[in-house]
Amino acid sequence: MVTMQRRPPEWTDTAPVKMSATREMAASAQEVWDAICDHDQWTEWFPRLEACRPTGGTGIGSTRTVQVGGKEVHEEFIVWDEPTAWGFTVVEADGPLGRITNSLNERISIDAVSNDRARVTYLMAWDPKTWSAPILKLANRPVSKILDQALTGLEQHVRTQRDHS
Repeated sequence: MVTMQRRPPEWTDTAPVKMSATREMAASAQEVWDAICDHDQWTEWFPRLEACRPTGGTGIGSTRTVQVGGKEVHEEFIVWDEPTAWGFTVVEADGPLGRITNSLNERISIDAVSNDRARVTYLMAWDPKTWSAPILKLANRPVSKILDQALTGLEQHVRTQRDHS
């Protein structure tokens, strides 16, 4: 397990490498917020995520552990502004993530378009190790595609949750 450099929320906007996707959804900002805060359900809508579990608290300073490619990643929440913004910094990573990057922040921004529509942006912000910067920049398109798939899955998940309520 590699200890990563924790970054504050404002660093997310100035990181050397950024990847993102945006989608307008047929869902309220609160519905989207409730879905992203339900950590156990992330594997239902986020591609390649094998496990996701909270490990301490709720809100800023809370933590969770995710598993991707059989490797664990430990995250600490640095943004928790219900229902508009949610984000974390990676504090430890096992496997390739810890070898290719010094820091990784992720943020989901939720903008209410109307009472039943929201524009959701998923942003990943990276500080790659010097040798991996060119490789990580080449990954922009595939990672952005994964984020786009995640937002599509999130919208479908919210719709399913609404239909079962």
